[in-house]
Amino acid sequence: MGKKTKKQNRKVNKAVDNNRPVRLVRVDTNKNADNSIYHANMQALKIHYPELAVKIERTPRKNRFVVSKPGPQATFNLYSREGNFYYYNIDGPMEDVSTQMKALNLKNARLAIFLGMGLGYELMYYVQNESKKQNTSSILVIEKDLEIFRAAIETFDLTGFIGHPQFKLIVGLEEGDLYTSIREYLNENNRYFLLKALKFIYHPSSLRLNKDYYIRAIQLVKDAGSQQILHFGNDPYDSLIGIENMLANLDEIISNPGINLLYNRFAGKPAVVVATGPSLNKNKHLLKGLENKALIVAADASLRVLINMGVKPHLVTSLERVMPTVKLLGGFGKQEVEDVYLAACPVVRNEMYQAYPGPRIIVYRDFDHFKWLGIDRGILKIQLSAGNMAFKVAEALGCDPIILIGQDLAFSRDGRSHANDTTYGEKQIKPGAHVLTVPGNDGQPIETTSTWYLFLRAYEMDVLNYSGTCINATEGGAYVTGTTIMPFEEAIDKHIQEEFYPQDTIRESLTAFTPQDVEEDLQQVMKLTADTIEDLEQIIENCRQGINSYEKYKDELESCLNNPENIRIIRKKLTAIEHEIMDYKEKCRQLHHTFQLFFAHVFQS
Repeated sequence: MGKKTKKQNRKVNKAVDNNRPVRLVRVDTNKNADNSIYHANMQALKIHYPELAVKIERTPRKNRFVVSKPGPQATFNLYSREGNFYYYNIDGPMEDVSTQMKALNLKNARLAIFLGMGLGYELMYYVQNESKKQNTSSILVIEKDLEIFRAAIETFDLTGFIGHPQFKLIVGLEEGDLYTSIREYLNENNRYFLLKALKFIYHPSSLRLNKDYYIRAIQLVKDAGSQQILHFGNDPYDSLIGIENMLANLDEIISNPGINLLYNRFAGKPAVVVATGPSLNKNKHLLKGLENKALIVAADASLRVLINMGVKPHLVTSLERVMPTVKLLGGFGKQEVEDVYLAACPVVRNEMYQAYPGPRIIVYRDFDHFKWLGIDRGILKIQLSAGNMAFKVAEALGCDPIILIGQDLAFSRDGRSHANDTTYGEKQIKPGAHVLTVPGNDGQPIETTSTWYLFLRAYEMDVLNYSGTCINATEGGAYVTGTTIMPFEEAIDKHIQEEFYPQDTIRESLTAFTPQDVEEDLQQVMKLTADTIEDLEQIIENCRQGINSYEKYKDELESCLNNPENIRIIRKKLTAIEHEIMDYKEKCRQLHHTFQLFFAHVFQS
């Protein structure tokens, strides 16, 4: 540990020592708290955080904390009955907060995340003394304890914070809901762009009270950031493969109908989403006889398991752009899958379409290059796995409830990763894979991998944004926040009883796609391809000229970095240099349809 770190720790520890346990104290019960302050804050909460306001009103007081005025300054402080200590230094809460804030050594906190709120002194100090200095554009407060938050809104007028567009409260949430709330927050206004300028702010007393929760919150913020980056792409080469595969699949896209023809065709009807987790062995037999009573959507790896047992799903989803997935859908006879529609995203390998003898439906992910194509087949906000995709397809078709089976996202208790009869076997995870523990559907911890963990978090976002009921009938595996846990047999008894013949509905709906549509789309793509080639040649030339301009001024500009005095010599030229170089960028942007929709996703990944 370096000297600087030790010195900072001494500062923090000293402040914590000032909050030593109190033995003989006189505590005010705060019965005469200013009700007007509380009511003003509650009115603001009802406008901006209505669910939180209801939660506060419905939660009974436990009197674990008391607001009092100890010390020479008689300033409001928060006393913990259980811990027998004051939250802030009794000699002066604001001075205490100042000391703690300085010990954090904040720099460039564009996104400030408060771990605990206390009575609000930290927020007030930060806004008054640090926010402008740090160039902070967003503030998020995560407070575990509803009773602490209630004490704050009974003590100080916080309406200015509550109603401010750059301020966000997350109060009293359990881990699963906390993750989805953080993920939504980062997605709003593209805050994930600020992840490298994120700083956590806390008072030692918040850690003293709820250390494990806030350490977990830090990890969830990191997880949410990683998920968001993965969702938008983090590998230019992978993005290029996706574009190459899309171009190789143009004939499939043009020649086949889209998922948009099935939107809401199954409104209020049950769906079963089938994945290949090891628990599928327990209840897959119950799928027999459900083909006319539920829409069955299978992830690609589960198709062989179902066909081998005589069950035909109505749709099978696939989105991976690598060769191993081709094997999942190859080797079937035409009659085996004649009514099983391959609902793949056309970034998959073209070899998959060649290998699969059944009918197809085109499903786009929310990528700009499908918008560039201009052929409407339906865009879904699909996340990371074929299982996630199957859920989103069922949602888009209007299904309610959606029942999950085989969606373990975890190892079985005996160490298996997949169900019996899967293409690549029951144990597909290589030794040495990073393993972590998550809550299981049975209430006990269960082991998962870092990849499955990402899928789990993606599923939680999908369920959060789904307006219907999601029943997790996996009968094993990891708990997905927001789902209702229920045995598959019980889910069938409650929700899958009436026949509505999904296959007939699919077949009839797709008749809207005609040979004339194919011809019109073909002509459009031929013109688009020619225009795009011409635009790309112009973009390449603009980039070359931009690089030449940069090289022309490179030495002169770098000399200013090495010797700031040189900047006075070229100050008058800087605007002209900037205009010359950036003009080529603007010329590229003017070719928006090609530059942004077709090309930009690659270098933005």
